[in-house]
Amino acid sequence: MTTRLLLTLSLLLTVLPLRAVERYVKIEAVPTAQPGQNYRATILAGTDAGEGEQIGMFQVDISLDDGKTWTGARYLDGLGASTTQGIDIPIGPTTSPVRLRVRVAFRGGLAGDVDYRGAAIRWQESWDKWEEPPAKSVVIQVKAP
Repeated sequence: MTTRLLLTLSLLLTVLPLRAVERYVKIEAVPTAQPGQNYRATILAGTDAGEGEQIGMFQVDISLDDGKTWTGARYLDGLGASTTQGIDIPIGPTTSPVRLRVRVAFRGGLAGDVDYRGAAIRWQESWDKWEEPPAKSVVIQVKAP
């Protein structure tokens, strides 16, 4: 490259602001619980991408029997740029681990439909797979006192 071209590129990089977009999905839950108690988990999700991007789809499921069966706990859409959702978890009488899973699709912005990593959501492939993004999950171990 010529010196002039390098200087021009250097000036462009200096003048143009580079901004990383942050998208996040976080689950805050107790690591262990006691049978027969109620607990609350908090799910936080958000984006700072701007340009109209928001939480387009937000889904939470709970399993009280270590993933054998699932119950929908929350399904919301159009939540804006960020949300904090409290989810009540009624722990049953057994010591089966409790599982909580969350998936979020960020929509409406320049990036299209993306997950929390900024990867394009492949609706026919990845959306139904809870084991990978766009999903996140936690396990709460249930132990007798």
